[in-house]
This record gives sequence, structure tokens and C-alpha cells, in this order.
Amino acid sequence: MANFNVHLGSAALTSSLAATALLSAGHIVPITALWLMFLGTMGGLLPDIDSDNSTSMSTLFRFFGGMITFSFVGHIYRMVSMLELIVYAFFCYLTIRHNLKALLEKVTVHRGCCHSLAFISVSGLGCASLVYLLGYSEKTSWLSGLFLLGGSLVHLLLDEAYSVDLANRKIKMSFGSAFKLCSNRNPVISTFQFLLIGVLVIHSPPWNDTWQQLSDWSDFRLKPNWLNREDVTAFFDDVVESTTNAIQPR
Repeated sequence: MANFNVHLGSAALTSSLAATALLSAGHIVPITALWLMFLGTMGGLLPDIDSDNSTSMSTLFRFFGGMITFSFVGHIYRMVSMLELIVYAFFCYLTIRHNLKALLEKVTVHRGCCHSLAFISVSGLGCASLVYLLGYSEKTSWLSGLFLLGGSLVHLLLDEAYSVDLANRKIKMSFGSAFKLCSNRNPVISTFQFLLIGVLVIHSPPWNDTWQQLSDWSDFRLKPNWLNREDVTAFFDDVVESTTNAIQPR
């Protein structure tokens, strides 16, 4: 399977390219592009959240602990004193960082339910709903969920690609354990994932306006206006002609 650096670098590259395209089309602003690139990169580590004591799992729980603690603090900071806020934030972070992590380690196995399309769909929809509940726009919410989903999808595809040994022309035993709809070995958890997808779809942010906005790519430019075949050809013709005239004897 692909290692931590491969997953991190590939997810960062793909999410950066996607965010740059959206930025070039005028769909997002630079700060949103940075947020989406970050989410896409974290998505590239997400399926390994079931890997006990892995670098990916530790990194993800630090990220989730910080993000959820920040969201919690943002909702209660006007209701409590500063000391109470510090205590609540500290308790929230430690609960997620250690207790929830320990629970997940007990109920999951590596390349199980978390290495599935069902899990990353739940993650993407959950991210979109959470961002929307925090007060952000429908478009930002959906893009956040899509980038987290996209980064996770890159992870699954990389793991499957690494399961094929092209040099020896054989398929490794791990083939098919990453890119799958759900885990057949855990029917209860898989069923719960599909039920959760249905609930999240019903309660997800509105989609129509976001779809209409993202469908308009009239302002997108892949290359600068001066970079076209006619102008480039004319430029090189001028260079050749000038060089020829310069070296000709007078």
C-alpha cells in the first residue's frame, strides 16, 4: 500500500490543482482556496483513521480535535467565563484526541469499514453539514465536503494501485480491500453507514444554487490570452528573421 508521504503529497497536489481551478474561475476567494486545499489534504489521510498507532491516525485526531474544539468554543464563548472556556476547550480536545481515538481503535480494523466508499461519503456529507451549521455559505459547505471526499477517494485509489505489482505482473493479496463500496466483514457498521448517508442527504445544505454557480465556468482561463498558436508562431518567425538578417554579410 502507499505510505504516509505518498498519500499526503498526492492529496495535496490534487486538491491544490482543484482549488486553483475554482479560484481561476472566480468561484472562490484565496482564503477559501487555502481551506479547501487543507481539507483535501486531510482527506488523503482520512481512510487510515482505522490504522492503530499510524502517523495518519495521530495527525487526523489532532486535526479533528482542534476543529471540533474550535467549533464548540465558537458556540459557547459568550455564555461562560474565560476560565470555564479554557477548561471546556481542554476537556473537549482531550476527549476527542484520546478517548474517541481509543474507542475507534477497539471497534475498527485497518482496511475495514473506513476503507470504503460508504465511509468517505459519510465523511464528506458530514463535513458539508457541519460547515453549514457553523454559518458558512451553501457553496463553501458543499465544496468543503467535496474536497474532503475527493482527498479520501485519492487515498483509496492509491492503495488499490499499489496492490498491483506491475513489475512481476501479479496482484497482491491486499487488492480489493481499499476501494470497495462497504465492508462485508462488518455488516452492522456498513448498514449504519448507509443509514447515516440517508439521514445526512435529507438534512444536507441546499444544493441547487451551488450547482448553478459552479456550473458557470465562463471566466475560467487555462492559459493567458497571449499564449496562442498564431502569436507564438509569429514571435518565433520574427526571431528567426531578425537572427538571419543579423548574421548575413553586408
